[in-house]
Amino acid sequence: MIRKREPNWQSAEERARVSAELIEEAETLTPADLRRVDLPPPLTPLPGPLPQPPAAPAPIEATVEEVDPLAALNEAIARAPDDPALLRERAARLAEQGRYAPARRDLERILKHNPDDTDAVTSLGILLSRKGLWAEAVRYLSRAVEREPARGEAWYQLGETLNRLNDLSGSRAAYEHAIEVDPAHHRAMYGLGIVLDRLMRPDEATQMYRRSREAAGR
Repeated sequence: MIRKREPNWQSAEERARVSAELIEEAETLTPADLRRVDLPPPLTPLPGPLPQPPAAPAPIEATVEEVDPLAALNEAIARAPDDPALLRERAARLAEQGRYAPARRDLERILKHNPDDTDAVTSLGILLSRKGLWAEAVRYLSRAVEREPARGEAWYQLGETLNRLNDLSGSRAAYEHAIEVDPAHHRAMYGLGIVLDRLMRPDEATQMYRRSREAAGR
């Protein structure tokens, strides 16, 4: 390897000898030797061991309800198979998941033992309407409002279903009943506006849309 040149030499003969040695050594250098000359100095090792990343938190074990939200309800219903409150709650959860067939079975199970359960009648009417079985839905929703005329939501759902069946006069009457029972029912107001539009009464429809927006706080 090429030695560093000392700043002072004693004689010209000595300087000539060293120069000749340097030239001879330079001629023996390979490309790899030249590349190594430009390499950065080695990294200074860090004192002590490298810090370890924090350990991952232990996984939280899921509860039975998180794995199957219906598990607790299913167990309760297994102990009390005809409890209407439990069956209604499970039917509502099943309907939220789009599982209409088992939801319908739960509601029909209630009505088998208690045909006058208006909550179950209303829920079944709404469920059938969601499935597009409007004629069947009207039958149950009509029963619900006959037994409890103060059910604003049942009147609204009846208006929606009759509108689907193109019974505009019946739909209009149902929406009006819903608003009479619940003056803040903005969805019934909006539905009534749609029916009025279909009946070619645009001014009244516009007024109803405005009332719906005001009732909804928009």
